[in-house]
Parts: sequence; structure tokens; C-alpha cells
Amino acid sequence: MRLLMLGFNHRTAPLELREALAFDNERAAAALHELRQRYPASECALLSTCNRTEFYLARPIHDPPTIEHLRSFITQQTGADADAIHTASIHREQEEAATHLFRVSAGLDSMVLGEPQVLGQVKRAYELADGCGAVGPVLHRLFQGAITASKSVRRQTGIDQGRTSVSSVAVAFAKNIFDHFGDKTVLAIGAGEMIKASLASLRRENPKRLLLINRTQQRAIDLAKQLELTGTDHGGRAWDDMDSLLIEADIVVSCTGATEPIVTESRFKPLLKKRRGRPLFMLDLAVPRDLDPKIGSLRNVYLYNLDDLQQAVEATTSGRRELVNEAEALLRGHIDRCMGEIRHRDIGRLVKQLRQRLNDIAQEEQGRTAKKLASLNGQSTEQAVEDLIAQHNHRLVNKILHLPLSQLDRSDPDASMGFYAAALRRLFDLKDQPDMPMDEASSDT
Repeated sequence: MRLLMLGFNHRTAPLELREALAFDNERAAAALHELRQRYPASECALLSTCNRTEFYLARPIHDPPTIEHLRSFITQQTGADADAIHTASIHREQEEAATHLFRVSAGLDSMVLGEPQVLGQVKRAYELADGCGAVGPVLHRLFQGAITASKSVRRQTGIDQGRTSVSSVAVAFAKNIFDHFGDKTVLAIGAGEMIKASLASLRRENPKRLLLINRTQQRAIDLAKQLELTGTDHGGRAWDDMDSLLIEADIVVSCTGATEPIVTESRFKPLLKKRRGRPLFMLDLAVPRDLDPKIGSLRNVYLYNLDDLQQAVEATTSGRRELVNEAEALLRGHIDRCMGEIRHRDIGRLVKQLRQRLNDIAQEEQGRTAKKLASLNGQSTEQAVEDLIAQHNHRLVNKILHLPLSQLDRSDPDASMGFYAAALRRLFDLKDQPDMPMDEASSDT
């Protein structure tokens, strides 16, 4: 089986394209089902987060899909521009594909070095693909290996400790607008891991009010309790209270799974008058975006998205190269073991197929020889039987040799004949011999 990865991330694709390429769970399951329908011999998984969309496949070596097949499939699934997909995509094969997933899982390919959320996202992508019946032995081993390696690397290096997070960078951005947070109202929209991390960072600044809203209000209430946000100035609120809360808020952080903006310019603009010109810091961490980009052009509104934060995050983590090198070295051993197990499994399958093929040839020749023995009609002599056995062996050897030798095209100037010759010597323990006459291979029909 051959490993393939085709993907897009925050380094290769702008936010607008990542929005078009984002898959929620329902769409991801449908895409995996369609891939399996088209390429039933393949295994597949799909990782889609705010910063990346990546397809992982394991397929028979000479079977589709190719990378171009995958690009075409993504274009059909998302409606994104084919040229943009071709330009922004990255693809990896075999060990490089495995290395990419291991690095992603360990947080080495994230916007924030050591990002903890990505490991959970990889787990959920694996579980979703497994639940769809799209994962087989190869991807099982690959994803399980990546998850195990990530935990080990994080534990041994502490790469996700004392990290600079998107949420802490967001707070730094907000401090450029507000001198202090003691009289400020923070509104969080959503109840996922990103909102949880952002609220933890903002809470350390001691804002006057910390409020949460979510389409399912109970999730907002539960998250507020988990963060110990209680009392009249904190906690979960109803989704229908959004407009009034946008009027009261000084800081808004949003990250939901909506496929369209939940706060549009037409919805927000009428609220400006009631805000009486107070500055509003808005951070949109969602992909697709929750907040209409046009809002950022309104007076006294400071709107930032993930791409706005990327440069600042990278600047704060660039000094941790030594830690990255240590993590990379630890990952190398895990990757080598994983790929070794995958190759060993492939060799085992190959040997099984070879044995079955040779048994089929042997059974065919055995039946042919048995008929000839029966045709002697009791007139068999020891010499006649020996001649039939010799013919049997000759045909059997020729048919077995015909399988590999027929694949060697000696007229092809690019054929690696030296490689094949060395392989034959190694596999069959052949020694160099003086020139000897060669019997022409015969299929002996």
C-alpha cells in the first residue's frame, strides 16, 4: 500500500480559500463515503480544522487515486477554484506523508508551536473515518502511531507547556486598544475548545464581565461552570440575546461551526448608534468566519481573524528552535517504527499473494500431468513416468520464471536492469558463474 497526503494549511492557503475547503463532520463523512465508493481498495481519512484541510490515503501501489484525482475530487466537493487548489495544495507520499501527520499531531506544524487542540482534532478525524468504515490496517497503524508519538513527545519535551497561544496573542492585541480590562465586558460566541482557551486567557486580565452564548444555551452554561464563571456578571446567556450583548460588549471572541457569518454587517450596523462610539475589539477564530469582514471597516471596530494573528504568533515562537529539534529527533524513531510495521505488513501480504499464485500454477500443472499419467493405460514404464515428471518440472519452472521475466522490457533504455539483476541474485542467493549456454524459456503448451 502507498501512503498519500494532500492538504492545505495556514501557510499555503489564505483564509478565504481555507473557508471554502472546510469540512464539518457531516460533509467530511459524506466525502469519505464518496472516496470509498470511487476507490474501494483505498483507505482514507480527512483532517479539517481552522488552519488546515488534509486528506490521508493508503492505496494499492499501482491503483488510483493519484494526486490529480484527489485535487479534482476536492474541487468537486467544495466548488473552490481548481487553479487555486492546485497552487495552494501540498502533497506528500510514503514516509514524508507519515512524517507530516506525526508533526501535525505533535503541534510542530501548527500556527502555535505545540498547540494542544490539534491532537484532539487528529483523534476526532481518525475516529470519524473509522466510524465511516474508511480506515483499514495501514491508516489504523499510521494514526495510532501519530497519536502515541505526539503524547510521548509532548511529555518528554514540554513543547506545549508555557506556550504562546492564539488566545494570549489575542489578549496582547486587545491591550493595544484598552489600557485595562477592569471595566470591560467580554462576550464569547461558541462553546468549543478554542473559546475555552480564549476565555482562560481573558479571565486572567480580570474583566468586569465574562459572558458566553451558544446556539445550545446549556453548553454555554456548562462551560461557564467549568471555568467557574458564576454570578450576575458572568455565565451563559441565551442565543437570542446576541444583539443586546453586542451593544454591551467591549471585546468579542467568536468560534463556532457555522457555515455562514452569524454576525453580518447588516445586522451589526444598526447597533453602532446604541454603542455610542465605544471601541469594540472583535476576534474571529472560526473557519469559515463567524464575523462578516465588512464589520472591520466600521468606525471604532477593530476586527482580527486567524491570518492577522499568524505573524505575531510566529514571531513569539521563533526562538524555540532547539525545542523543535529535540521533538523532531524523538518523532524520527516513532516514524521509523511505524513505517517499518507498515512495510512488514505489505511484505507479508505480498508473500501470501505470491504463494497463492505459485500454488495455482502448481495445481494447473499437477492436473495436466495427472491426465497424462492416466493416459498411459497401464503401459507405464519407469522411464515413461520419469519423462512425464521431467516435462512437468520443466513446464512448472518455465511458468514460474515467465512471471517476473515477462515484466523486464529489455528494449526500454530507462529500465534499471542492474537493479533487477542484483535483486534476483539477492532473492535467490545466486552466485556469479562463468558464461554458460542459456536454454530458451518455453511455456510448453
